[in-house]
Amino acid sequence: MVQVDPALTDEEFLRLFEKGVHAQWGSDQIDWGALEGLSVVDKLSLGHVLTPVYLGEQTAMLGVSAVLPMILTGGQPEAALYLSSMGLDEARHFKNLHHLYRVMKVDPVPSRRLPEMWRYHARLLHKHDPVQWVFGILISDLFAKTFYGGFAARFPDTVVGRLSRRTLQDEARHQAFSDRYLSGVLPTMDADGKRELLVLRDDLFRIMEKLGERLRGAMENLSWSPDTFLAELWEDTERWAIRLGLVSAASSSPLTKESDIL
Repeated sequence: MVQVDPALTDEEFLRLFEKGVHAQWGSDQIDWGALEGLSVVDKLSLGHVLTPVYLGEQTAMLGVSAVLPMILTGGQPEAALYLSSMGLDEARHFKNLHHLYRVMKVDPVPSRRLPEMWRYHARLLHKHDPVQWVFGILISDLFAKTFYGGFAARFPDTVVGRLSRRTLQDEARHQAFSDRYLSGVLPTMDADGKRELLVLRDDLFRIMEKLGERLRGAMENLSWSPDTFLAELWEDTERWAIRLGLVSAASSSPLTKESDIL
């Protein structure tokens, strides 16, 4: 798993790692007192809607720690370097959201009321395969991008908006990592392996559809429809699937609800 003197020749991964090193930031760069414009209803609704992201940052830390040995065993020390910096990003996001709950004086939804989050994490690591996890974490990063982007648009001059905009910079680097990793490995995969990635995509979206129903009331309090959110996320995911060569533009289709399938 560990090489004494790895070559470290993949310049793209190394550049991403250096960007991650130089882009580190701390909670002292956020104005935590910027609460003007956040009503009591806003704060309560944000506490609910932020919960999947809050849990997702923690499960991403677990995912990085689980996948790192697989990446190293596969002889990719440069990718492992970047994943190590990504683990710090996820830890920072978790700690910042933990502090945000205290600042807003609201609580997240108890985990027992969001069982889909545990199913989502379990599905990501179901195959114990780094390619499946990286593709799943790309979808998760797009999920976070859509959430944080929505918060930044709705509460631009508050602590929520400022924290979201800063976090989005990290999410962009994570997407760049997934792009580099998957672009290198997908051409070597057979058709069955690629189909399995699309099955993973569909499974994750079915879980997210149920999650959206649980959060519908809180999201609508923020003038945000779960249906619109999922449609936007699906379109983003499909753009990436086309970019990576998993589907063709001609075969791409709109999100089909589980109720339509059943």
